[in-house]
Amino acid sequence: MRFHPPSVPRRRRSKPALAACLLWASTGLAHAVPGPSQSPAHHRAHTPAHSPAHAPAHGSAQARQIPHAQQALQGLSVPFEANSGQFDPAVAFTGRTFAGAIHVTRQGQIVYSLAAPAQQQGVTSAPPPEMPPQAPPQAPPKKPPKAPAGTQPQAPSQTPPATQPLSGWSLTETLAGALPLSPTGGEAAATQITRFSGPHSYQPATYRNLHLGQAWPGVQVELAVRGANVEKLFHVAPQADPGQIQVRVDGALSLRLGEGGELVAATGHGDVAYTAPVAFQEVAGRRVEVPVQYALNSRGDGYGFALGAYDQALPLVIDPFLQSTYLGGSGNDAITALALTPAGQVLVAGITRSSDFPGTAGGALAPSAADVHLFVARLSGDLRTLEQSSYLGMNDGGDFHFPSMAILPSGDVVVAGDTSSGNLPGAVNGAQPAHPGARSGFVTRLSADLRTLVQSTYLGGSGGDSLTALAITPSGDIVVGGSTESSDFPGTAQGAIADVAPNTRNGFAALLSADLRTLVSSTYITGADSPTALALTPSGDVLVAGSTTSPNLPATTGSAQPKPGSDNNLRGREDGFITRLSADLRTLKQSTYLGGAANDAITALAITPSGEVVVGGSTGSNDLPGTAGGAQPDYYFIRGNPSDGFVTLLSGDLRTLGQSTYLGAADSDDITALAITPSGEVVVGGHTRFSGFPGTEGGAQPVRVSFGFQSGFVTRLSADLRTLEQSTFLSGESDDHITALATTPSGEVVVGGYTQSRNLPGMAGGAQETNAGTADGFITRLSADLRAVSPQAITFPPQADQVLTATGDTFQISPIATANSGLAVNYTAHTPAVCTVSGTTVTMVDAGPCMLEAWLPSVPGQWLAANGIFVTLQIRRPQVISFPAQADQPFTAGASFDLGPPATASSNLPVDYASTTPGVCTVSGATVTMVSAGTCRLTASQPGNTLWLAATDVSQDIELMASTVSPPSPLPPPPPPAPGPGPGAASPVPVPTLGPWALAWLGTLAAGLGAISLRRRARHSSAR
Repeated sequence: MRFHPPSVPRRRRSKPALAACLLWASTGLAHAVPGPSQSPAHHRAHTPAHSPAHAPAHGSAQARQIPHAQQALQGLSVPFEANSGQFDPAVAFTGRTFAGAIHVTRQGQIVYSLAAPAQQQGVTSAPPPEMPPQAPPQAPPKKPPKAPAGTQPQAPSQTPPATQPLSGWSLTETLAGALPLSPTGGEAAATQITRFSGPHSYQPATYRNLHLGQAWPGVQVELAVRGANVEKLFHVAPQADPGQIQVRVDGALSLRLGEGGELVAATGHGDVAYTAPVAFQEVAGRRVEVPVQYALNSRGDGYGFALGAYDQALPLVIDPFLQSTYLGGSGNDAITALALTPAGQVLVAGITRSSDFPGTAGGALAPSAADVHLFVARLSGDLRTLEQSSYLGMNDGGDFHFPSMAILPSGDVVVAGDTSSGNLPGAVNGAQPAHPGARSGFVTRLSADLRTLVQSTYLGGSGGDSLTALAITPSGDIVVGGSTESSDFPGTAQGAIADVAPNTRNGFAALLSADLRTLVSSTYITGADSPTALALTPSGDVLVAGSTTSPNLPATTGSAQPKPGSDNNLRGREDGFITRLSADLRTLKQSTYLGGAANDAITALAITPSGEVVVGGSTGSNDLPGTAGGAQPDYYFIRGNPSDGFVTLLSGDLRTLGQSTYLGAADSDDITALAITPSGEVVVGGHTRFSGFPGTEGGAQPVRVSFGFQSGFVTRLSADLRTLEQSTFLSGESDDHITALATTPSGEVVVGGYTQSRNLPGMAGGAQETNAGTADGFITRLSADLRAVSPQAITFPPQADQVLTATGDTFQISPIATANSGLAVNYTAHTPAVCTVSGTTVTMVDAGPCMLEAWLPSVPGQWLAANGIFVTLQIRRPQVISFPAQADQPFTAGASFDLGPPATASSNLPVDYASTTPGVCTVSGATVTMVSAGTCRLTASQPGNTLWLAATDVSQDIELMASTVSPPSPLPPPPPPAPGPGPGAASPVPVPTLGPWALAWLGTLAAGLGAISLRRRARHSSAR
């Protein structure tokens, strides 16, 4: 756990042990509630409160200096001092933060001594009441621990006068239910303390951290002190139970949880805030945050932790500085170039004077006798592992200037620069194998693993040549740029500008084959005397940028700024320039100046995906063109301010200036690196001397630590340069310079440079945690938005509807919800009668709408809580139709009949009918109307609803049968007359013939007549 004022930015944690889970929390010593004798003006002190009687006058120099000094001291690593007789025997170690003292007893109790408000401005702090200070020993211990010479003496603590109206306050933390503890010193501290007792002095042992030991089965506890902060780390072993962790807090009037997840302890001097805990682990090389919060015990006098789901076999880590690392040996080292591999590894190049540069074993070249070497190094993407380094040095003592670097499509690494050496390694068979002059450019190709030098070549003429920029074409050819004083620079015969006057300084660009064995073409760029940056457009054209003192830059007609802005006599003689060349370097398409009346220099260049040109640099001009409407439209004018940074957006053809903006404050500011994020924003890095640099509030490091030195900065601007989205310092106690910058595909920012600071943030856990020399290189990885607390956004795609065949059926959320933080998203089911969710598994309880919410909590110090995203899907049951067979029907045209028995659905929903034979029958409801005799086919269907799936249709056939009685046939016509006996004879009478119908009719008639006759006879008989 960490103990610090809430307003102070958290520093990098100690290196985690190889544990499954690492927890820590932070607390701050800040009086949030004024005591009776405190002034209301001190309602919430950013640092330990000052006594009104002793506070400097408002606005005084002393008053202004105190906050700066306190901010600077926050980053100092303060050691634990072993008790060798100078403290109460119950105390094992003491550490003195700038907010009070911390005592660790021999039984593992942790006692925080909080100075009274009137004392907090001074250098003393009250000891805990139960452990009064002891008189200093009359003689030093027999064998006091040694310390390096030159350390400063430290006065022993003094007991405050008993007459003070307010005494100190103490809080004591006890690890409840812990195993027997025996605190021991951890890593020896670089800072030593010298104590004096009469004529004697001695140096007690000091430690950067303490190990309290195994407090509970599988849980180790560690302490470290930094500035006003106490870091307490719980290392939880695989399968160990973090629920064992219980800490009792004695001395607090009460404990409560704050709105931001912090634990607030009420004391007699106001509230003390333990900032919200964090938990972190690393999975497959990427960081995964684990939800964690304080859990007060039932008595209200202590706390434990409530953890979300996590992989118990992996360590955890969280920080606004995702990671930093130093890189260097015992000499001076500087990183000047940085690139990211497609796999996410970080490649850096620079210069070194260290013969013990780390990681060079197995590299392409061993160190030579030269004083200055070039180096190339490859680190893991998380900056925790130095995978390989290699020197690139000369045996003849030749030196290098700052190199540039790029990565070929094959993964091989290309480094370019200039050298005075005549025996460049690997130059045999190169495009220019021999050293041509006093100082020449060079290009070297190394294998991707940095273990093999593939090829080198010189590049230059008989004058001095400097190669300052490098880019790779899509086909793998290599484009370089720089400046030359040679009138015989090779390969320019077919270039856009083939010749220059002797003894002049000009720019150049050159195209080499990927194997460095062929110089394809070169061209001069007259007047461009100091090129510093080079980039390729989407169409393959070459852009070169830098600074010039020439009024005769070629091809500026029609450009964004055809003439130089400097007046060449009064305030400035230098302007920025950009030149566009064809891909083959045979055509100079356009150039433009960029600058105002004072000196202006372009040092960084990038191309947007749409082909626009973004440049950055430094300017002393208060009339830089195009700044109206920019994020910072005005130059920060103050006497003694030599420059502000600037960024400018131009059209790809260099004919239109879209927008410029200043970026700086009251002292020297320079932009030295620039990149475009995947979403189009512009990220720049550089250095500044002023604490009021714009936009740092809320940044990963909002306050610069050093005063009077250069501090690094990184700033994110909107794509149109009209909005400053965020800045952050990258600062230690000495000079820090950012020289290179790149963005990852996810938008994170990786910067490199060099530093003399020994307390740059975020180094714990890095490949090299300490500065090994006077100046070392460094690399830092920052979150995409550069903020200490970043917003989270969740994407939750629509989910497919599901079928419930039995209660308890499950399905997986797919595709899963994702967050821009990369954290695993949590899910909640808001319709528990229909569905529940655990992880990404949804259990179906009943049919109906299942509403799921994807959400993420805040991660203290890094991520804000995400807004919940809701997705609703339908869960339905299947249904079937039963359609019994139907009786055939005698056909009667237009007649109707009802279906019976009707079709039914297992859902008990009504069934619909349709006729698929409308020429035979139609149906309405369950009533069928006959149209013609034949087969009537009816289909039963049920379309379903929100609870039921549509049923499969079922059909039945019904025969509509015509009558089997034939209708009577018509009578036949009479036969023709028979032929006569001859002339004059009478014609024979034809005999009539009767058809069956006639015979039947006659028979019926005869029968009827016979019946009538019989009835009559019967009546007559009865009458007789």
